[in-house]
Amino acid sequence: MIPTTRLWALLATLAIPMMVAGFKPGLGGLVLALDVLVVGLAAVDFALARRVRLEVHRLLPQKLSVGAPNRVELQLLHRSNQAVKVRVKDDVPEAFTASPEEAPLTLAPQSETRWVYRVTPSKRGKFSFGDIHVRVRGPLGLVFQERTFPAQENAAVFPDLRGATRLLLSGAALDLVNLGLRQLRRDGRGSEFARLRDYAQGDSVRDVDWKATARRSKPVTRVMESERSQSILICVDAGRSMAAQVDGLTKLDHAVNAALFLAFVAVRNGDRVGLAVFADGVKAYLPPEAGRGQYRKIIDTLYSATPSLTYVDYLALFKELNIRLNRRSLLCVFTDFLDEEQASTMIDPLRRLARRHVPLCLSVKDTALLGLLRKPPPGPEEAFQQAVASELLSDRETLKARVSMGGVQMIDVLPDELSLAAVNRYLDIKARGVL
Repeated sequence: MIPTTRLWALLATLAIPMMVAGFKPGLGGLVLALDVLVVGLAAVDFALARRVRLEVHRLLPQKLSVGAPNRVELQLLHRSNQAVKVRVKDDVPEAFTASPEEAPLTLAPQSETRWVYRVTPSKRGKFSFGDIHVRVRGPLGLVFQERTFPAQENAAVFPDLRGATRLLLSGAALDLVNLGLRQLRRDGRGSEFARLRDYAQGDSVRDVDWKATARRSKPVTRVMESERSQSILICVDAGRSMAAQVDGLTKLDHAVNAALFLAFVAVRNGDRVGLAVFADGVKAYLPPEAGRGQYRKIIDTLYSATPSLTYVDYLALFKELNIRLNRRSLLCVFTDFLDEEQASTMIDPLRRLARRHVPLCLSVKDTALLGLLRKPPPGPEEAFQQAVASELLSDRETLKARVSMGGVQMIDVLPDELSLAAVNRYLDIKARGVL
């Protein structure tokens, strides 16, 4: 039995005659009778609340996405003949944030009510939802009767695949400018002939097919396409620096989401895509292959990837790639540059790989460090923190400049820009025929 605000208000009101009864003994019996009446009404209200027939079920999606609001639905079946007011709360895993956490609902007689809330997981992996808690308010509004409905259920949290899903639903024939992609279709400045089309304003004169123009008596443009079946290897750093939290997710989670988005577009583009997860050694490796089956293998591999609290051995990774990769490939290395001593060990091996392959380093900016520099420090401690942040960011910029020399390309963007930046650079590399 849980008292409502109404019951507390009644008890507070009765406190006044109780104080008066201290000065007028004749009122004691009346006050006691009122107290017994209120307690009796509360007991009756509780008994009536217990008679409410209620069933509650949870409807979970098969897969949840990390860092994204996921829809969860609770179904309440009310089998009584009177309307009732309830409060509903679900037991979500500790790594989840629920919005809203609970809801007041009014259930009509003999009705089915659905309440939808959203959970945002901060980690990938397997988690368990607990029981569902419902507080049923009595018809007098004095007490709640709390019920627990067993509803323990496992949930799998995968990397955020919303970007890939939107592309799939939109269709590969569309130019999805609203997604931030410069180009999704294979038409471009590639080396293979695709088709002829009417000349459009903005087309280069070099792309005009003069023979077709003469035959049709109007300007005709040659459309070229980027070469297909090229090799893309996505390397994801799972070392200690990738365990740092940025905007609610680890840097590894941001890298995994971007890597899957890039892999999806590359597979749809007809390229061969592979994966390497590394830390103090190569933890998982998938040789570049084409097709949707390969994309599912990449999802399964990255689903269980977690940051290891170890140093990153770039030399071991690049030695492994030097042995395994026989054909020229685009190497997309998702890593972090905050640890200058560690990241500097990648410079020489990357430059050597650049002689045979096209290396591309991708990282996310640390928004917490950037935030420290945006406002004046209010005190000495904040000034010290700001000085440390400034030095770290300065070292990071110096390291990025060193890495980008010798034919190594670089992307360093905010977390929510990483996926689109990676795909746009991949498309640009293919369009320019660098690969």
